[in-house]
Amino acid sequence: MAASWALLVFGLLAEGLSNLPTKKQTLDSTASNEEASKPTPERCSVLQNTQNAVYTINVDVGTPKQTFRLVADTGSNVLVIPGKNCKSCEAAKKNLYDHGKSSTSHTTNMESKITYGSGPVTGDIIHDNVHAIGVTSENQSMLVMHSQNIENFAAFSFDGIMGMGMPVSAMGTKDEPAGEDKSFFAQAGVNAFTMCFAKGEKPDGVLKLGSKRNATFSFERVIGQVHWGVQLSSSSIKGQQIPGICDGSKHCAVIVDSGTTLIMAPSHHLVSLYSKLCDHLPECAEGAQGTSNSMIKSDLFLTTLLTCPDDMANLPDLEFHLGDTDLALGPDTYIMKAHSKDIALHGFFDGMNYTFAHEKYSLEVCVPAFMAGKMMSRNHGPIWIFGMPLMREYTVMFNRNEAGFPLVGFSKTIKCNGCGDGEMISRLYDVEPEGLPITKFYPALVRKPNLVQFEDEPKYIKL
Repeated sequence: MAASWALLVFGLLAEGLSNLPTKKQTLDSTASNEEASKPTPERCSVLQNTQNAVYTINVDVGTPKQTFRLVADTGSNVLVIPGKNCKSCEAAKKNLYDHGKSSTSHTTNMESKITYGSGPVTGDIIHDNVHAIGVTSENQSMLVMHSQNIENFAAFSFDGIMGMGMPVSAMGTKDEPAGEDKSFFAQAGVNAFTMCFAKGEKPDGVLKLGSKRNATFSFERVIGQVHWGVQLSSSSIKGQQIPGICDGSKHCAVIVDSGTTLIMAPSHHLVSLYSKLCDHLPECAEGAQGTSNSMIKSDLFLTTLLTCPDDMANLPDLEFHLGDTDLALGPDTYIMKAHSKDIALHGFFDGMNYTFAHEKYSLEVCVPAFMAGKMMSRNHGPIWIFGMPLMREYTVMFNRNEAGFPLVGFSKTIKCNGCGDGEMISRLYDVEPEGLPITKFYPALVRKPNLVQFEDEPKYIKL
């Protein structure tokens, strides 16, 4: 993670999305308009865990179908697949889309570019039938890559991106009129969907369509127009608020993003958080006697944690307070294991002013599931990103417009095992931890968020 992305502020630009009409379908390509206007049918798909860095679904494109593994990404809203003319995609051994082999494809002679947090892609805008998670969109707009510079693309087993972002999001278009949403879910008539990721060494997840639920969710109203962002009011440990985290007049905003590998926060917030956690790790607390300096205590916590001490299992929950919702992450969620040399090589501690001498540690080390980033909104204070770790603890519902405005709902996960009866269960209140093993991750494969800057004030991120 070089200095070029340490700020974690990445613009996203796409041009020339075609105005070719699209048909909204809910069940298949023969569904009637009356059927398409009905609520989203219940559909379910297993989310395939890819190196504990992303979760993917299988997507069929064209007639006859060409199948791709795409990242289920709530941080963007464009469907992106590799094309037959993408030499770097071919070199990365990706499945390549050939529009000439599909009887339902439509070319547009228009090109688009998107800059993701992990790098830019450029391609042609092509329309074709797309089927995923049991629903179909005819004449779906897609960006078909002819070049890409995604970091470590060859190391991943996914082919492209399935954007599941906010309705009428600014992330997929520069020139189209406001109010026209050409994302897959919009065109397929999907108004709500739910995600959870299981815990463990390398577990899969579950994606369900529809707003029918077997649990009680606590919903938060989305506060922006680009991201699934909600208010974050404060953070606490054992009911004691952590000073310096979202305690300003504007509090904070937090973006819920399934395509971001870790939780991201401003570095000074993480210093405050780690300093307080030091008090609850005996070796750290003993070493910090006589100092109240948050930076010293934060560094000591990180150093102590690297050795994976037995006492880390007794660390307290981290509590996050949204508008009307309280969330809690246990240590089996907010601590992860990684290879010590990978941590050093890929700058995991960039932005924290922390020196990591990997040669002093064993092959496997323990680190917080957080990374630092300088992210500020214009009207809602500093920005956090709740990435994959949150969705290992909570089942999250993304509701596009059921109440007339977007909502994000949270429910404590009990089971996230698959699509069968009783295999995806959650409830609003706390669940006893199962003592599952701590998740491992690979720093080289960390995916970062897509963030859009204001052109007139690039220090601010659009929510």
